[in-house]
Amino acid sequence: MSCDPGEEQRVEALARELDKTIRTLKGRIGEIGDRRIAVMAALTVLDRLDIAESRVAELTEQNARLERARERAALAAEADDEPLIARIDAATAAIERLTSEINAQVRTAQSDGGEPEGASFSAAQRHTPAAPPMDDRAAETPPAQSGALNRRPGEEGPDGPGTVPGFARRR
Repeated sequence: MSCDPGEEQRVEALARELDKTIRTLKGRIGEIGDRRIAVMAALTVLDRLDIAESRVAELTEQNARLERARERAALAAEADDEPLIARIDAATAAIERLTSEINAQVRTAQSDGGEPEGASFSAAQRHTPAAPPMDDRAAETPPAQSGALNRRPGEEGPDGPGTVPGFARRR
């Protein structure tokens, strides 16, 4: 038998597999003649090939379904990200707007030769009162319960006027 160069080992392995199939059939059926056993071996090998091809087709279809599902999931994830991206963009725009306003105030103050109240970090530092010592009761009160997050500067809190909210106290 002839084969392409480099295919010798593969052809020999196939011949060994066919010989094994023929011996297995002879062991089950008995001696029925070389032609009949060769035909039965060929049918057995073709049956195995058909099963393998069917399995490959099933796996190919399953792979295609999984790929489509992955693509749908990726699109859904991107759609879920859109509201978050929009919120981040809005926050970024607000920060940029505030930065521009503060920079304009600082430039105006510098060109006027003075520094307006609260226009710089150093001015804010000079006018920030020191925090009173923290007591254990304030440390246990979450900010949401104390109303600290909802108070405006100067409003009286549960600890009295001018007190620092619990979350802002030093520990």
